[in-house]
Amino acid sequence: MSVTEKQYSPDKPKDCKYCYWYERRKGCTYSSGCYYELKAKKSSSPCEGCPYGMPNPCIGYCMKEVMKSVKFGEKPK
Repeated sequence: MSVTEKQYSPDKPKDCKYCYWYERRKGCTYSSGCYYELKAKKSSSPCEGCPYGMPNPCIGYCMKEVMKSVKFGEKPK
């Protein structure tokens, strides 16, 4: 499936004319696109959950790995 292809909820009617938001002369009247269109999922980052993630710039090594190794008594990668 391509990245630009839209995905819809499984309960979407087969034809738009059966949708609640469809009007005969106007077409789709839902204000923000199709009601049944699913939002794209954001890809998770390896830095997700890092205490030095968003508010501060990257410091060159993964603090998440360092903190995990300290917690479990292992060497950092």
